[in-house]
Amino acid sequence: MTLKVTRPGLHTTVQDLGRFGHQSEGFSPAGAMDYRALMLANQLLGNDENAPGLEMTLRGATFEVVKDTVVAAVGADMKMKIDDADHPSGIPVHVAKGSRIQFGAADVGARTYLAVPGGFKVETVLGSASTHVRSGIGGHSGRALQEGDMLHAGTTGAATRYRIKDFDDGDEIVRVIPGQQFDRFGDEMKQQFFNSSYALTKDCDRMGFRLDGPELVAAPDHDVLSEPTQLGSIQVPKGGRPIVLLNDRQTAGGYARIGTVAHADIPKFVQKQPGDAVKFAEITVEEASALYRDEMARIRSGGYLEISNAFRVHVRPVARKVARIMKR
Repeated sequence: MTLKVTRPGLHTTVQDLGRFGHQSEGFSPAGAMDYRALMLANQLLGNDENAPGLEMTLRGATFEVVKDTVVAAVGADMKMKIDDADHPSGIPVHVAKGSRIQFGAADVGARTYLAVPGGFKVETVLGSASTHVRSGIGGHSGRALQEGDMLHAGTTGAATRYRIKDFDDGDEIVRVIPGQQFDRFGDEMKQQFFNSSYALTKDCDRMGFRLDGPELVAAPDHDVLSEPTQLGSIQVPKGGRPIVLLNDRQTAGGYARIGTVAHADIPKFVQKQPGDAVKFAEITVEEASALYRDEMARIRSGGYLEISNAFRVHVRPVARKVARIMKR
């Protein structure tokens, strides 16, 4: 055992990159909402990019360290503290047995990913460790973490001397490609969709984000024969308010889809908080494919990494233990 959950946060689950190839059987892919942040947290520890980590949403969790280890947190700014001392995210940190790791509320962004060497060890379901709460599979007993849960880390991986560069995700623009029923929306509706601002409502979760903004009307109506859904599908139900389908989405849907969020912009989009605004920009399928290829190449080639000069966070666990004893 490596970490004990003392406070679970608002919604903390074990996630890898997802459970693929089973939508035809009714299983949602699940997986990390911000795939980039999880991959980079694993990269900081020399893990496989698909190693399971913890996804914390809006308010982070608190853990007791049961065994000396290294952790790396990437994503939203949740103010990480170790034994009441502030520590930056995006850098590997050695933590000693008996220490407390605490994450606060997200000031910027919505989701933070916590990685440990080798990833968290849980049983896989259909080839993935990802939690899908609605069906009760994967992760830690198929549910969000609870107080008292004990988490096991792997035995491989080690802290690197890198840190994550700041993301340039501050603007409101989210790029989309035309959806399957794009032609059901007239020119006026399309212009409204691309020229208006939409705000995330409080009805946003891992299944999808409901947006508030100008009403969209499809012709002849909003209903279609049920079709397979995909990550980022923007469906428009009869109320005219768009819903962006995400990782825990239903496997099939019956509403007109005006667009699909480009995969390269998913990390940026899912880090928005309720009340944040987005504006959609149209791109082609070819442009979206090129953006995603470039993004994955940047992640895997270390394009988000730089040498860390924050020597204090690399202090070994024994040194931390001595410092705690001397303060008593």
